Amino acid sequence: MCHDVIFMAWLKQQFSECTLIDATHRDVDVLLLLSNSAYYVAYYDDEVDKVNQYQRLSLENLEKIEIGPEPTLFGKPKFSCMRLHYRYKEASGYFHTLRAVMRNPEEDGKDTLQCIAEMLQITKQAMGSDVPIIEKKLESCHEGYQRREDTKSNC
Repeated sequence: MCHDVIFMAWLKQQFSECTLIDATHRDVDVLLLLSNSAYYVAYYDDEVDKVNQYQRLSLENLEKIEIGPEPTLFGKPKFSCMRLHYRYKEASGYFHTLRAVMRNPEEDGKDTLQCIAEMLQITKQAMGSDVPIIEKKLESCHEGYQRREDTKSNC
């Protein structure tokens, strides 16, 4: 039985996920929730006004957090992104890439993402382990990405 206590939530961040089938970005609304032992990535559907899929990811499996400019093929990146790397069934190589929605065009979202990363780090430290936060240029999503097929549907 799950005994998570949700104590932080970041609503409607922009979530960019790449798949092996479609290497282009698809932006959907996402809710990022942090509990005492896990974080949740929930996909929100504006048309029906509800969460239609989610993943619960144990903080124990969070391996590292990267923050940097969004990967682009051409031109200067417009946004900062945060990549959450995690293990699934003891295998590394899985991640979610999140990008903050900014109301001010002068901001790139890096400060917002840094705060979120620090909250994830503090929560994991409270569990007795740590997770590094690394600032670097992010590689494109399809490099090294493994797709999880167990996202729970809430339709």
